[in-house]
Amino acid sequence: MSPKADLVKQISKTAFTDAIDLMACLGVLREGRSLVVPQALEAANASLAATIVQKALLQRVLMTVERAFAPANRTSDRHARVAFKHLLEPEIFDEVAKVGSRQQLELACAIWRSYDADPRREKLKHYRDKVVAHTAALERPPPFVDELRNYAMGTADLLARLARGTGVVGLDLGAQMTAYDESAKAFWSVWRDRK
Repeated sequence: MSPKADLVKQISKTAFTDAIDLMACLGVLREGRSLVVPQALEAANASLAATIVQKALLQRVLMTVERAFAPANRTSDRHARVAFKHLLEPEIFDEVAKVGSRQQLELACAIWRSYDADPRREKLKHYRDKVVAHTAALERPPPFVDELRNYAMGTADLLARLARGTGVVGLDLGAQMTAYDESAKAFWSVWRDRK
């Protein structure tokens, strides 16, 4: 396998882990928004701590998404943009598709192009640059949580498709999420079940 094709596969393996991490974080956030949990947290005087946990998860989601879409400026970069850049070369795409799934790889590339051109992309990057990674004046309104959540879900999907397309995993992302979803429910159940 050529060095570029091998690099695409290596990046795909990490991308699948990032996809699982994104969906796991989103699952914990989703379970924490249930109707009962915020009231129980308020009653126990724990809502400030829960808010910190939720903000940390949102920042982790944002940074994981931003890492995938970050510019590829250095030869040492190993994030999703590097893989998709190499996949633009037909010979690299064909070499990788032979050991994976051409259909999943084509779909991953199509979703990548769509998400890379999506207007939410710049909004999320701006917020990451001005608030999360650095401190500076915002020059546009911050993204809504739903924008980040929906963009992150799509990013997780395209990263998982990249991994399946390159043949580094044969599993669907959903198959991996059952244990994480159960854990998220258990995490918040302390508050949900509180009398």
